[in-house]
Amino acid sequence: MSHEALNPIHPSVLPLLDPVFVKLYNDNVANTPNAPIDLSILRSKYSVLYSYGTGPAPDCGRIYDTTVPGYEGESIPVRVYEPASTGPWPVHLDFHGGGWGLGDLHTESHICKHLTVKANVCVIDIAYRLVPEFPFPIGIQDSFAALKHIHANGARFNIDTSRLSIGGVSAGGNIALICAHLARDENIPLKLVVAGTPVIDDISRYGKADDSPYASVRELQHAPTLNWMRLKWFDNLKWQSLSTDPAEKQTQLEKVAWFANALNAPDFTNLPKTVVYTAGCDPLRDEGEAYARKLVEGGNEVIQKRFKGVPHPFMHMDKDLWQASEFIDLVARHIKDTLWS
Repeated sequence: MSHEALNPIHPSVLPLLDPVFVKLYNDNVANTPNAPIDLSILRSKYSVLYSYGTGPAPDCGRIYDTTVPGYEGESIPVRVYEPASTGPWPVHLDFHGGGWGLGDLHTESHICKHLTVKANVCVIDIAYRLVPEFPFPIGIQDSFAALKHIHANGARFNIDTSRLSIGGVSAGGNIALICAHLARDENIPLKLVVAGTPVIDDISRYGKADDSPYASVRELQHAPTLNWMRLKWFDNLKWQSLSTDPAEKQTQLEKVAWFANALNAPDFTNLPKTVVYTAGCDPLRDEGEAYARKLVEGGNEVIQKRFKGVPHPFMHMDKDLWQASEFIDLVARHIKDTLWS
């Protein structure tokens, strides 16, 4: 018996999507209830949210968990992926996505394994602390503290820190791009930054999607997997992490500075080679591409590519989407070519 899908793809977006993704979505997501977002439930399911589209990952030489100092010295977990070859290896740091409030060391494990094997590098995945339990920009602060520790302690991880790259997707892409500015300012040489579907803008400035200056936010506000409603939910989570005490909140806002909108970074010169990948059916597409243009204007080496027909988290669906497989392969190739050249 036929029935209406509970959570169908919006007709405004349907013609823009790759039919392979449409089938994948209809087979696995369309008939799930469009329930209110619950943080605890979403966290418990987040690392397997796209497992219906995730392919098998290769085996690494060794994988182990440890901790590093985060912001203000607090220990944060990291997962180290080693190749089967003999070190010391070049190193790539991964910052997971999840809107600063979701994600852990399982979120991008399949991507980390692919990068370790295909690029023959050590990959270290950083589990920064999350909002709203900790105030924004804790994810950026923890990640940069981890970067500094790893850069200064290569022998601990059997890595060559003169060959260091960083990257991530979504909020993790934002963290990587911002850490590139911070690393430059503290004379930590990065060889490469790779950002997939990065968050750039501060959408708290807009009451509705149509207020955004970016066409992709307006035209794709009903996109599957990440729509305007979800963007605002993540944004509210971020700002609700700040104190209700006016004086304390003002101190916290001073720490936020330009981190809320990476386009407001004060200096776009002398940044490392940067790869920015966007998705054609992602509301965040245009702001990511605007950031890439700002890097070019600053005189930096930039590679930018838009993967057409796919939504924001497409790189997790490499079992079915050629765009996801190509994303992973290209990221690995850029890391290998840059760190092993």
